[in-house]
Amino acid sequence: MKKLFLYIVSLFILVGCSDEIPEHERPVQSKRAILAYLIANNNLDTDIMNNVVWMYESLAQSQDSCSLAIYYKPSSNNSYNNGYLKETQILTFFTDGHGQINGQPALEGSDITTGNVVEQALKYTAVPGTATDPDVMQANLQAMADIIPAESYGLIFGSHATSWMPAEENPFISTKSFGQDGSTYNSINIPEFADVLEASFPGNLDFVLFDACMMQTAEVCYELRNATHYCIASVMETPTEGFPYHRILSELYQDDIDFNQICTDVVSFNREIGRWGTYAVVDCTQMDAFAASVREEIASKASLVENLSSHAIQQYGRNQFRFFSFDIADLIQQLNEGVLPDAFQQILSQTIIAKSCIESVNRQIIGDFDEDKYCGMGMYIPDAVPGNTRWNDYYRSAISWYQTVWSE
Repeated sequence: MKKLFLYIVSLFILVGCSDEIPEHERPVQSKRAILAYLIANNNLDTDIMNNVVWMYESLAQSQDSCSLAIYYKPSSNNSYNNGYLKETQILTFFTDGHGQINGQPALEGSDITTGNVVEQALKYTAVPGTATDPDVMQANLQAMADIIPAESYGLIFGSHATSWMPAEENPFISTKSFGQDGSTYNSINIPEFADVLEASFPGNLDFVLFDACMMQTAEVCYELRNATHYCIASVMETPTEGFPYHRILSELYQDDIDFNQICTDVVSFNREIGRWGTYAVVDCTQMDAFAASVREEIASKASLVENLSSHAIQQYGRNQFRFFSFDIADLIQQLNEGVLPDAFQQILSQTIIAKSCIESVNRQIIGDFDEDKYCGMGMYIPDAVPGNTRWNDYYRSAISWYQTVWSE
């Protein structure tokens, strides 16, 4: 009943919008449209709004017709609010590839300011509610897809995140899974997140890009295996500046996306601004075969796994997130006397199809990281954090990767 109500609300919102472009004036749709679901009701509001400006910059330079819809929930805290949006809205941009955006000349140079970009956007009132509520998320994704019908979609998700770990807050550690809408508790766990995507885009979701921390793990990609083709993300904490959309957004509209170039461009940008980063692209359609290969390696060397020190394996967490994720290839290599088996290397290459990374000059930011051991994806080892029963119990009860790879 709640889903039906939210869908009806979204229809009324779209029908009642006075800013919608008439059908005969709307530019020809490209095969792929991009939707961005940006939850900025937290301390990232200004940074995420800057990402919207970068997206506009890319559209302004595009020589192809492109469509972009952005769900944006700004911070309700005046200390963090970007100052240009006070309520949750869907911002849409249509470029004709000839210098026009939303039927107006595209902004150029110093005119590309946050205020001007927001003003030129066609605005729709978003479906109300907590942005991480599965029903609210699905209703707003459906609303954006109704505004921009397309053969397929690419999704960008921006907010705070902590991978597969359940959303919770306690005196020692706060985890968010994906998203932070005000309270840390207002997050969506990854199994529910995958269900939303499967229901919203059955068979036509080309990629998911997480502009959020720690999302390129086997646990996340395995949950997404039936929801999307590719996952673009980082296995580590990410700089607050986010992805350089002014450099990469145009590539995401291409029929054949050059994922290696995407990773290279992001790392090059981070190097220029003195930041760090690990970025990879996973073919989620390979995750069943990949899981079977990991399971076989672990099962055949169970005694070695039990006696292997977690400190000996490349890991991607720091501070309170230490040992939440270990490099998969490094683990398998250590189980095979330092050599990665050819069969495993083959499925690894078919699954992780692009990667790039850069260390930080400040080891306190990125931790003990070895570029030579970076395969692109991490995973948790059950009981690697023995005192955290909440993590371990949730991992065993809710995460599909555990059931497939570790359960026996």
